Amino acid sequence: MLPAGSIPAPLITFGIPAYNRPALLAETLASIAAQTVATDYEVIVCDDGTLPETAATVARFPADKFSHHRNVPSLGPVGNWNECLRRARGQWVMVLHEDDTLLPSYLALVLPHLRPDLAAICTRTVSGPTPPKVGRVIPNPPRSTPATPYPPRYFLKSSMTPFPGVLIRRELAQRLGGFSERAGPLADYDFWYRLACAGRIEVVRAVAAFYRVADGQWTERAWPTMIRQTHLLRLRIAREQFPNSPRLGRWFARFFTHRNALSYAARFSERPASLTRALRLRAIPFARLPSGWAWAALRLMGARTPSSASD
Repeated sequence: MLPAGSIPAPLITFGIPAYNRPALLAETLASIAAQTVATDYEVIVCDDGTLPETAATVARFPADKFSHHRNVPSLGPVGNWNECLRRARGQWVMVLHEDDTLLPSYLALVLPHLRPDLAAICTRTVSGPTPPKVGRVIPNPPRSTPATPYPPRYFLKSSMTPFPGVLIRRELAQRLGGFSERAGPLADYDFWYRLACAGRIEVVRAVAAFYRVADGQWTERAWPTMIRQTHLLRLRIAREQFPNSPRLGRWFARFFTHRNALSYAARFSERPASLTRALRLRAIPFARLPSGWAWAALRLMGARTPSSASD
């Protein structure tokens, strides 16, 4: 019999950093409750806002699994992500934003792959303004869906997924110090890369998470700064992952930053100096190479040349 007040740690913690969007939070919590396989989990909503409706929303779900914590004082976005990690008790933890959701198949897809040598596992992600109809994304996914590694040098292109759906080994995440507030809106990209350098990240080859794209998001406000910060992060990755071929590493960094700049230029009308500089990278050799070819070359090099503990 367990001592009074002793509660066994769950397998998984879903940490939800919330800020004054209770209607969206309800969708996120419902997506966790709707998983098609049962496992031992807890949900901790870390509330950085002021609306009483947030706590009321959490109270609509079973109290033995869903709990609400109010941050006093407020911690800010990245600080709240770290609060989710700090309060987690599960062997595995996911920081899931209050406007993103999981498809019902998520746990069925990732549970067969959990093992001690993994740093993190995620699924593919679909994005848009509203969650997709489940049957149109992945009807009845097989439990044996394969997962593929995502080694550190792949981060020269991008992180392995947008934020939702990343299940992290809690002990490793805490040992790495969590998300860096100095990285600002790139805190997730920076953290996933550090995770990949510390252990093995795998991506299940099926869609089982939804990333909401809407007006007013952090990316929309911070993208001029993010262009420069992302390029600096790519140059750091190039130095670390291509120590014997620095010119090649820098070319990959510049190539993928230029492709990012093209997407920002198509999406936004502003032309800040950071965007102008990134667009000038079209002058690098082979800048017009199809991005799929550059990605294929980077993957081939990652498969053939071990560069860290995760390869």
